[in-house]
Amino acid sequence: MYKKSLLSASIILAVSPALHAEEYSLFDEVVVSATRTEQNKEDVSSSIETVSSKDIDNQMSNDIKQALQYTPGVEAQGSGRFGISGFNIRGVEGDRVKLMIDGVQQPTPYNPGATEQRKYSNAIEVDTLSVIEVNKGPASTLYGSDAIGGAVLLRTKNPEDMLRTDGDENRFGIKSSYTSADEQFKNTLSWAMRKDKLETIVMATYAQGHETETHSSGSEVEGPDRGAANPADTELSNFLAKAFYNVSDSNKIGVTLEHYQRQYDEDELNYNGYQLMPGFVYTDNYNEDTNKRFRATLEQQLKLNSSIADSLDWSLSYQDSSTLNKNYDTTGFNGRRLRERDASDVNMQLDTQLSKLVNIDGADHEFTYGFTYLQNDFELDNTDHKFDRGTVTPGSTGIPDAKITQWGVFVQDQAFFMEDKLIVTGGLRYDSFVADPSTDEGYTTEYEKNEDDAFTAKLGSVYHINDNLSVFGQIGQGFKAPSVYDLYYFYNQGAIVEANPNLKAERSVSYELGLRGSNQHARFELSTFYTDYTDFINETKTGEQGGKDVFTKENLDEVTIYGAELSSTVNLDSLIDAPFGTYTRLAVAYADGEDKSTGKSIDSVAPLTGTIGLGIERETFGSALNIKMVAAKDEWNSDDNVDVSGYTVVDLTAYYRPVTDLTLRAGLFNALDKQYWLYSDMSGSAHDSQFNTDFKSQPGRNWGLSANYEF
Repeated sequence: MYKKSLLSASIILAVSPALHAEEYSLFDEVVVSATRTEQNKEDVSSSIETVSSKDIDNQMSNDIKQALQYTPGVEAQGSGRFGISGFNIRGVEGDRVKLMIDGVQQPTPYNPGATEQRKYSNAIEVDTLSVIEVNKGPASTLYGSDAIGGAVLLRTKNPEDMLRTDGDENRFGIKSSYTSADEQFKNTLSWAMRKDKLETIVMATYAQGHETETHSSGSEVEGPDRGAANPADTELSNFLAKAFYNVSDSNKIGVTLEHYQRQYDEDELNYNGYQLMPGFVYTDNYNEDTNKRFRATLEQQLKLNSSIADSLDWSLSYQDSSTLNKNYDTTGFNGRRLRERDASDVNMQLDTQLSKLVNIDGADHEFTYGFTYLQNDFELDNTDHKFDRGTVTPGSTGIPDAKITQWGVFVQDQAFFMEDKLIVTGGLRYDSFVADPSTDEGYTTEYEKNEDDAFTAKLGSVYHINDNLSVFGQIGQGFKAPSVYDLYYFYNQGAIVEANPNLKAERSVSYELGLRGSNQHARFELSTFYTDYTDFINETKTGEQGGKDVFTKENLDEVTIYGAELSSTVNLDSLIDAPFGTYTRLAVAYADGEDKSTGKSIDSVAPLTGTIGLGIERETFGSALNIKMVAAKDEWNSDDNVDVSGYTVVDLTAYYRPVTDLTLRAGLFNALDKQYWLYSDMSGSAHDSQFNTDFKSQPGRNWGLSANYEF
């Protein structure tokens, strides 16, 4: 029967601070992203990675990128002025990975390539998260288009994450932290309450800081030779409020309000003196960026006594996500100017999901089915102010405003055979996608709407060989409709990027096979994967025109990405009689990929990566040593791209609880002061670039402190 785990009785939890020194506790790790329902991880037919709020706190993670840094095969990308740009899962990135917050789909990232505007779905406060779940491989049968490379599901905290009893109570919390890499002070206040049938939680965060430093060897000169980060001031505020009312034992309604805002003001010193072309030299460059997200959700959970469903969950969400980039500079050609770049995504999303547990010929089947509808209004409003000329004109947007409509229906059957030793999961989904562009002063070319649809299916299985060992495997299809940016983006300044409204949707077939094991001393998971992508969308250089390189998006016939991952935890206290709570962790991720038509590498595929952790966790204290090793990246699709050296980074963290409700934490990061670069930051960096690569280096030795008090 679902939510049962045959392995749970054999898993020893030796690393939980809630344990007493004389005994162990049994646990089941529950995930949601694999089947859209609560499910023991041991019964899932694909690889799922989870990062809990406890992991986030103990790693002293200040954002999602840091929270995922030790997760095999997964990377959050981007930093600095525009923040986290997206996620890379097993070599697939960008809008091929779906990001959802409490089930609400986040907008497609937009990066026109120039430095005056980016729009990313990164308006997320990590202190509000209860768990991060990463569904590796195609997840289109569950989550539709844009999940062809996987899905990242963020769940924010609910009242029960703070409340400690089943009765009426109030709980308060304050978390304060400082990080030296960006000189940021942050405070998060929390309050959770239960009164009769009402439960609420309120969380408020405020932070001030500066730019995230590059390595200390970075030059602080002005201009393209600059290696130090540009000076900046940052301000962040976030508010999360939830209320749930239990109308009856079978009827629960809830409301969520969330508002995020980040201000980033930067003095863009690295562009002072940069010459784009003769007579076009930048001076006096600075930027003022505002990133906002507001969400309101109404939801209901019903238990039904019906022949078609045991439960019905539905939600209706409104989300307004926007960025305003104000870019000030002086050029010899234009004089003093301001380029305002205003981008907005307004979403309306309706989700319904029903579940039914039935017994067919002695086997339990959990059927899950439902419907999703999403309407997204994407708008760009660009304005150019030329102060010396006294003119205000519309700026070219590069892509048109558009209305995107998506809807899908899905059904899934998870069946339990042979007294729950064999679990088979099958799913089928139909998706429809329409992008309807429009013209305005910023984009005058008319295009027809782009329409597409697809059926996707998956079939997976888990077989529990015994209480300690299981094999799992899955075959899944993926689907990704081309985004508005893919279809219509046009640019003709330093280079030429031509639109291609005839792009086809990407499709994939993925195969995964793995082995899981656990006993009283250790647990591990080994997985292998192989994915074929057809009509893979890629930006390709097509020639030259007027001395400018010409690029366009086109469909590659076939792209293959394959690899293997290993993760394990060994409880050293039970294995070799080490001090109680001592453990070691190991994770290794290998991937490779190529364009079958040319034999060239896929730039988004990460080099070989491994992490080793050694730590101790007890109720009152703990510490961890984490070592991350990344091989060099020297295989690129273009011979012009610079190679990136491998590196090893050492991090140290510790916590101490002087009293039950107070936790003090400290961390030393990049302890050996290694200068290194992330391969994803260097993708597209040419050998003849005028800019100093030190500008993209990661921080040198840095540290952090935090105090968390709950009462």
